[in-house]
Amino acid sequence: ILQTAIKELQIEKNLNDIQQQWDTMRFQIHKHYRHTLSTNIQQERSFIITGVDDILQALEDSTLLLNSIGTSRFVGIYLLQVEQWIRILSLISDVIKLWTIVQQKWIYLENIFIGSNLQFGEDAKRFDIADKLYRKIMFETSRNSLVKDACIHPGRYDELKSILNLIEKIQKNLNEYLNTKRQLFSRFYFLSDDELLSIIGSLNPNHIQEYLQKMFDNISTLNFIYYDKLSNSKEKQQINEQIYLNNQENSIYAIAMISLEKEEMIFFNPIECNGKVEIWMSNIEKEMKYSNRWLTKEAIFYYRFKQNRLEWMRKYIGMVILAVNQLWSTWEIEDQFDKMIKYNQRSAMKTYVKQLNSQIEEIVIEMRKFLKPNEYNKFETVLTLDVHTRDMVDILIRDGINERHDFSWQCQLRFYWLSNEDNLYLQQCNGKFEYGYEYMGLNGRLVITPLTDRIYLTVTQALSMFLGCAPAGPAGTGKTESIKDLAKAMGLLCVVTNCGEGMDYQSIGKNLNGLCQTGAWGCFDEFNRIEASVLSVVSTQVKNIQQALSLHVKEFFFEHNQIQLLSTVGIFVTMNPGYAGRTELPESVKTLFRPVVVV
Repeated sequence: ILQTAIKELQIEKNLNDIQQQWDTMRFQIHKHYRHTLSTNIQQERSFIITGVDDILQALEDSTLLLNSIGTSRFVGIYLLQVEQWIRILSLISDVIKLWTIVQQKWIYLENIFIGSNLQFGEDAKRFDIADKLYRKIMFETSRNSLVKDACIHPGRYDELKSILNLIEKIQKNLNEYLNTKRQLFSRFYFLSDDELLSIIGSLNPNHIQEYLQKMFDNISTLNFIYYDKLSNSKEKQQINEQIYLNNQENSIYAIAMISLEKEEMIFFNPIECNGKVEIWMSNIEKEMKYSNRWLTKEAIFYYRFKQNRLEWMRKYIGMVILAVNQLWSTWEIEDQFDKMIKYNQRSAMKTYVKQLNSQIEEIVIEMRKFLKPNEYNKFETVLTLDVHTRDMVDILIRDGINERHDFSWQCQLRFYWLSNEDNLYLQQCNGKFEYGYEYMGLNGRLVITPLTDRIYLTVTQALSMFLGCAPAGPAGTGKTESIKDLAKAMGLLCVVTNCGEGMDYQSIGKNLNGLCQTGAWGCFDEFNRIEASVLSVVSTQVKNIQQALSLHVKEFFFEHNQIQLLSTVGIFVTMNPGYAGRTELPESVKTLFRPVVVV
C-alpha cells in the first residue's frame, strides 16, 4: 500500500508540474514590419510568434512523460486526466506546426501583395481575406500570449487551415504566373522567385541592372537613355519610326551593353524599354546577338583591309576580335595546306610560322607601350591564342602533316564562315557547332595546354552525339574553367551551378528548363554531392532533353510543359571522386555523360 501511495503521489506531482508549465507558458510575440518589393520603407502591420522551437521541445518532453505515466500500473484514478492532457498537447503541437507554416508563407506573400505595383486580380482578393484573418489571430494572441489559450481556442486549427488553403492556392497561381514570365524570357529561370518578383514589381527599367550578372556572363550594366537625351542624330533617326508608332517621346531606350571591364557594345537598333520587362529584355537579348553577329561579319571583311592587324584590333570589341582572329587563322593554315598539295610549296607551313612569330612579336612590342587597361587585356588575350596557334603549327610541321584531312588538324577547334549559311560555325572532328554570339565583354581566355585540348575534343564529340560530358579530377585542375572557356570560344552562355546535398530535382529541373530555352550550357559542379534518389530523377530529365536533341525538334515536353529547345544547349557535370561524402553515380546517369579525367 505504501509503495502504491508513493507512486501515485509522484504521478500527481508530475501532472501538477505539467499543468503549471502549460498554464504559464507564453509565445514570444514581436511586432512585424512590412518590407515591400518596390520600396525600402518599413511599416508596422501585425505581430509574429518566435521561439517556437523551445515550445515544441517542451511539448515533446511533456508528451513523453505523459505516455510513460499512462503505461504505469499505478495510473489508476489519474488515467482520464493523463488522456486529457495528451489530447490537449497533441492539439497544441498540431496548431503550432501549422501556425509556423502559415506565418512563414504569409510573410513571404505579404511582401508581394501589400504595396506592390503588381496586379494579381482574384489572388489579391484571396490574400486580402487570408491577411485579415491572420492579423486577427495575431492581434488576439498579442492580447493573450498563453500558448494553451491561443492553441486550443475554439476553431483555431480550422482558421489556420483555411488560411493555409488560401495561401497554397495563391502560391500555385503565383508559380504559374512566374512561369509565363520565364517562358517569355527564359533567362528569368536563372533567378529566384523573389528576384523575379522584384524585377516585375518595379516600374523602373534600371532595377534590372543588379540582376544582369545572373542572366548574362560578365555584363555589368545596360546603357539606358531617354530619347530627348540622345546626342547622336543617327540614333534618333533609328528610333524615330518607333516613336511615331508608339507616340512615346519620353520612352527610355537601351542603346548598349557594358561589360565589367567597361567595354561597350553599342546596339545597331536601340531597344525601347517600356511596358512588360520580359518583352523588352527578350528584345535586348535578340539585339545583343544581332549586333554581335553584324560586328563579327564586318570585322571578317575588314581584317587587314587597308590597315595593319593592330589597327584592326583597336577598332572592334574583344569578343569579335577573338572569333575573327581564329577564323582567319583557320583559313591561313588551310591555305598553307593547299599551297603544299596543289602548288608543291613544301616550305609553306614553315613560312607561315615566321608570319605567326612576327605577329606575336608585334603584339608584345605594342603591349610594352602605355596602353589603356582594356586595350592591354584585348592584346593579351589575342596573344594567348596566337601562341597556341603557333605551337599547334609547330607540331604539324614536326609530324609532317601536309593535308587538311589529317586527324592532327581535324582534331583542332576550327572556325569557318559558311557563305551558304551566312553564319559562323566551329568544327572539331565530327562536331559542327553554330557560334552563339553571346556578348561577354573582355572575358579572358585560358592558356591552352594538351590537357585543355583533350577536354575540348571530348566535349565536342560528346555534344555531336547528343551527350553530356563529365570531367572528373582533384580540385583546382581546371574542370569547370575548361568548360567555361570552351563556351566562350563558341560564344555561348555557361551557367555554373554548385551542387549540394540539399538540392532537389525541382530546382535542377528549373535550371534545365532555362538552359533548353536559352540554348546555354549548364555546368553542375560537384554533381556527385547530390543524393542518389535525386540523381535518378535528374537522369530522366537529362535523357529527355538528349532524346529531343537527337530528334532535332524545336519544341518538346519537359516537366509537364511544352517548351522551346535550342540545339546549342549543353549539359555538363564535374566531379571530385576523392572527397568524402560523395555519391556514386547511378548507371542511368553515367550513360548520359562521356567521362574525361582531369589531372
